[in-house]
Amino acid sequence: MIKGRTLQLRALEKADLLFLHKLHNNYKTMNYFFEEPFETVRELEDLYEKHVHNSTERRFVLEEVATGNSVGVLSLVEIDEINRKCEIDIIIDERFQGRGYGKQGFILGVKYGFDVLNLFKMYLVLLAHNEPGRKVYQFAGFKKEGRLKKEFFLNGKYVDAERMCLFDYQWKKIKVQLNEYVGFESPDELPLRSRAKYPANQDVRLAS
Repeated sequence: MIKGRTLQLRALEKADLLFLHKLHNNYKTMNYFFEEPFETVRELEDLYEKHVHNSTERRFVLEEVATGNSVGVLSLVEIDEINRKCEIDIIIDERFQGRGYGKQGFILGVKYGFDVLNLFKMYLVLLAHNEPGRKVYQFAGFKKEGRLKKEFFLNGKYVDAERMCLFDYQWKKIKVQLNEYVGFESPDELPLRSRAKYPANQDVRLAS
């Protein structure tokens, strides 16, 4: 489990499929993921059983530390152990949007990819006009890698998409800064300058 001050990542369980079903049937949400907002619980159960032992995927539920509420899901897919890369995506439940959970949860997922899976590169694909998502990814250090012309069919027309990525050496440079925002390590693990800024008994207010 990867844990921050406010959110934590835990493995997706079969009991979470009803929550996942709700997210996957939200038209507005699935528009950002280039998918039809139509998926039955039975389909999700079949997919879960099929992929539960798949080593090329890691699927997580984002939980509030204080309440245990499920606020979203985060996935690492197409994990390539030879080339040490994977794709990352995140969905936040509409009820919990606007609280900074997208940034916090995404950073926890990036940490898992680089610090647990020992990846060299993480990437994602987003709609060219998805500014809320772009702000989250840029905050975590991701940079535009290229533009895909008319890549997806959405709302009756083909639209462009962009690919963004982050390398492990870039992650290492910004890790301390991002930790100050999310708090994914204990004070004893932090460099002295960061430890002094955020002592163990200090309640740090997170931005939205």
